[in-house]
Amino acid sequence: MPVGGRLQVGRTLTVGREARLPLGVEIPNTRVSREALIVTATEFGWDLDVRNRNGATLHAWGQPPQPIAGQVRVTWPRAAVRILTRDLPAETYHWVLLEADMLPFPTADPHPSRDTTTGMTASPPSPLPMTPPQEEAVRLVFADLLAWPPSLPAKPLQLKQAARLLSISEQGVRDRLGWVHDRALRLGLHQEVGLTAPEYLYFLVSAGYLTPPTVQSYRVQRPWLDEH
Repeated sequence: MPVGGRLQVGRTLTVGREARLPLGVEIPNTRVSREALIVTATEFGWDLDVRNRNGATLHAWGQPPQPIAGQVRVTWPRAAVRILTRDLPAETYHWVLLEADMLPFPTADPHPSRDTTTGMTASPPSPLPMTPPQEEAVRLVFADLLAWPPSLPAKPLQLKQAARLLSISEQGVRDRLGWVHDRALRLGLHQEVGLTAPEYLYFLVSAGYLTPPTVQSYRVQRPWLDEH
């Protein structure tokens, strides 16, 4: 169960084996640096200083993971930093979860913008939001990639498995995902990809067509970490 606390804007927290927020202690791992990560809360999100000698990976919710090192700015409302080691048992990971509730996720705008001086449409309307069945299919097929806290390994579900769970045909799943994929193309996705390829999922999340779970029952705070 994750533990942590609140951090006021402008305050800094050190994470590591011998830091204010211990990491690699309850699940021992000497490959986690004594000061693996320094986190500073800002009004725009988080400023990170990655010092872990084995590096780290940033997992912004609904976005592809990317290796990070040194100074990094994170402006995504939900982001996790995986502190890398070389000798962890399988399926054991060290995570630092960053949640900035005051930062909004992008929102999809189905309405065209208009020039206030001429009244003419300045840009074409965005595709309409996904229907509930379409969103259900997307969230099921990409459940591992949309999990929060993150889940590893994260792989898309096979279409035949999704069809069985949804009690529809595999072609029905393809039809639902096909409409969603076409939305991504209309929004500017650079090329067509497979229906289980995460590229169009990441694109739609960044455009505001999917939002993270709102349940935060996993948060367990240690009073000595709280910064009110």
